Amino acid sequence: MTIQELTVKQKIAITLDPNSGASAIPIFNYVPYSKAGYRLIDEYLEVEDLKAVSWIYSLPSVPFPVFELEDSESKQLLTAINLEWKSNRIQLDIVVNINNSLNWQRIAAYSLLNSDPYPYREYSLGNHSLGNNSMLGLQIRNVGFGLLQNSVKGQDKVTAYANLTRHITIEKLIDISVKIANNITTIASTIVNTNPNRKGITFFNSSNKNIFIDTVSGVSTNSYSVKLEPDDYYEAPSPLYTGAYYGIVAEGSTAIDIREYL
Repeated sequence: MTIQELTVKQKIAITLDPNSGASAIPIFNYVPYSKAGYRLIDEYLEVEDLKAVSWIYSLPSVPFPVFELEDSESKQLLTAINLEWKSNRIQLDIVVNINNSLNWQRIAAYSLLNSDPYPYREYSLGNHSLGNNSMLGLQIRNVGFGLLQNSVKGQDKVTAYANLTRHITIEKLIDISVKIANNITTIASTIVNTNPNRKGITFFNSSNKNIFIDTVSGVSTNSYSVKLEPDDYYEAPSPLYTGAYYGIVAEGSTAIDIREYL
């Protein structure tokens, strides 16, 4: 079977508004990768450069902080933190869901403010590796000042966008099976011809004789790679050999069941 690895890059975006309420909203609608004739083995997801833009009209405006020249770095930092977390605000949580459960877990939080004099604010929400068993979501939380609302000044909303990278592993499915006619005698001979398109091959000894098989033409009852006694089964291992097979029997002649998969 043939294994292929693909990398698919996409842009994703989602907007939260008053209709979103307090529910956790996945940042994209995940549909497992599919391709005709292939089976999906694994899909590893990465969300990169997640950003958000908010427009908040329902809250009192918060002016940009002004610092005195003599203010220390720590004082400036404390002022900025207090502005973020003690002002009238709506909270935006980043949440994660593992194994498609109903339990969304908060992993980060941001304050949505009505910033003066700008009509919107931008947020950098980081990079997130989702693997093959989790989903990232956004959730609005009421921290005492309500959720996103419609107001006379405008509609509150948050738009998040990111790059989604999908690392995909797929396997080519076998859709053709061919029964190979053969006649095995006491003289070593070819029982399966070379086929570079071969995806698999099996041998079943449906006869009452011992069969000796090899990938070299000099196969004998004393020198062989596979001995098949009556009712024995052999499947070629991976990496798959696509060359010719040769067979011999100790006495008389017979045939066995050989299936080649393409």
